[in-house]
Amino acid sequence: MKAPSPPSRVLAAAVVAALASWLAAAGCASSGVNQGDVNLVSLEQEWQLGQQLEADIARQLRLSRDSALNNYVSSLGQRLVAQTEMRNLPWEFHVVEDPEINAFNIPGGHVYVNTGLIAAADNASELAGVMAHEIAHGVSRHGTEQLTRTYGLNILASLLLGENPAAYQQILAQVLGTGAIARFSRSAEQEADVLGVRTMYQARYHPEGLIGIFQKLLSRRQGNPNSVDKFFSTHPLTENRIRDTREEIAKLPSTSGLQRDEAGFADARRRAR
Repeated sequence: MKAPSPPSRVLAAAVVAALASWLAAAGCASSGVNQGDVNLVSLEQEWQLGQQLEADIARQLRLSRDSALNNYVSSLGQRLVAQTEMRNLPWEFHVVEDPEINAFNIPGGHVYVNTGLIAAADNASELAGVMAHEIAHGVSRHGTEQLTRTYGLNILASLLLGENPAAYQQILAQVLGTGAIARFSRSAEQEADVLGVRTMYQARYHPEGLIGIFQKLLSRRQGNPNSVDKFFSTHPLTENRIRDTREEIAKLPSTSGLQRDEAGFADARRRAR
């Protein structure tokens, strides 16, 4: 898919078409993966919104300029995305110079990974686990579903047309403050866990890496809560969720031969410290 241009009035027809589709099939699935919530934002609109958010985020977050580190994270991310139904859309992966353990996804195929997360991971599968989870949020379109729930028809249409700068600034501030459009629901987190496990498996990363990083996050919350505040502010995590993820991994045909580590990860972690 060709990368779209920034939001403009040309989107009006697309917005009307999206609303008509919704009215004709209320409650329809937002993607082939996510069969649950209504989503009034088309994929084209989502990628346009993502371009605008990405440009503003780049001006306000400290992004890494280490080309080797960025190339490794991007390569890992693209390997995961290649296993999803959105493999043909443009995805971008960004490294944020921040010691806090966090990663987040914004609408339009953008995933941000903190250097603190890379440094905290013990192996490639742990880093892949968090990235697969964030990619799963994007593939399931949880961000634009949240926008649909939060803003409704009128405000959402004006936002997508670039006519509501106040609403846009509120969204941008939320992303910069917490690393997400909004706190995800328990069902959204579960969906991202399930899809993330499947994505890791298909990319030949051992899905136990997701369990490993979850356990680190819970341990850090007890010993140094400030280091994981942003992650927990938008991603509720409990021992039950870890148990459910283990059960999902147990459903896989076989995990023998899957990668826990790979060449390049140790150097990436060194560069992130």
